[in-house]
Amino acid sequence: MNLKNYFILFFIVSMFYSCGTRQKKRYSIEIEHFHLQINNNLRGLSVVDKNIVWASGTNGTFLLTTDGGKTWKTDTVADAGMLDFRSIYAFDGENAIIVSAGAPARVYKTNDGGNFWTMTFFSNDPAIFLDAVAFWDEEHGLVMGDPFEGKLFLLKTNDGGVSWAKISADSIPAGMISEGGFAASGTCMVTKGDDKAWIGVGSDSARVYQTDNQGRCWEVYQTPILCGSEMKGIYSLSFKNGLQGIAVGGEWNVKHPAQSKAFTIDGGQTWALGKGVGSYCSGSCFVKEDIFLACGQSGIDISTDGGRNWENINDLHLYGIKFDETGSVGYATGPGGRIVKLWLVEK
Repeated sequence: MNLKNYFILFFIVSMFYSCGTRQKKRYSIEIEHFHLQINNNLRGLSVVDKNIVWASGTNGTFLLTTDGGKTWKTDTVADAGMLDFRSIYAFDGENAIIVSAGAPARVYKTNDGGNFWTMTFFSNDPAIFLDAVAFWDEEHGLVMGDPFEGKLFLLKTNDGGVSWAKISADSIPAGMISEGGFAASGTCMVTKGDDKAWIGVGSDSARVYQTDNQGRCWEVYQTPILCGSEMKGIYSLSFKNGLQGIAVGGEWNVKHPAQSKAFTIDGGQTWALGKGVGSYCSGSCFVKEDIFLACGQSGIDISTDGGRNWENINDLHLYGIKFDETGSVGYATGPGGRIVKLWLVEK
């Protein structure tokens, strides 16, 4: 072999070896704690952008910052001090929808930054348990509840939450025995794009309901997430786009359950288990690129490859987590009034 060919071969082998052994990006997380002198558990979270954030929780509580956490408004919805607001969706610093879990089932809307709330849905039926709210745009959205008379209870609005109409049960697949959602962070239902939505459930099954037309028709698909008893299943969903997403959950009273994370690359029709750390997760979010985060009693877990592999990067007990659309800054909620600001830092 002449010298020229030797160096060409050496270059090719070196490039191949380099590509094969290239290290994946590693991240740590920086956290800023906000000490707001409240003790209510906070599960609802809506991050409009890096500055505007709403949160909600027990005893009718809601929080709002419009300056990235420098100042916070902490208040309660009038005449709702007995309610647990586990899901909130905000459009900006003035307009938001808040949903209570448990009985009575209530949905409220504000258009003045929480100074006044209008009740837009109410039911005293103890069989109606609302889990989550999500919107496609400022007009069209869904509220999801546990199965009622054998099928998911779904409300739809076409006027920004001013009024709600029940989606016909004829368009919803039959639920399985004891199947239901988990109001752990308000993220067992998520929307994406102009018309897609997914709902994760648990108990006897861990299935995902999916619509491509704003809830007019639904399909349902099985996942490998842990299931088989009342507190097992999917607690949170998060999607990067219409195809790539994750489902997380497990069993809330087991710190490190197996089969707690799964991913999809076909819009939720098929799912595969993620590898790595096994931990119960109540919340999740997409950050950027192929990065997803999940959180729960054991802290924050990260995947940098679309949910295929996971590792733990923090041990702070949290309920919900969300990043802004740019992936530059996030917020998380937890027990005892916990709310924090987050940044991912590449090592």
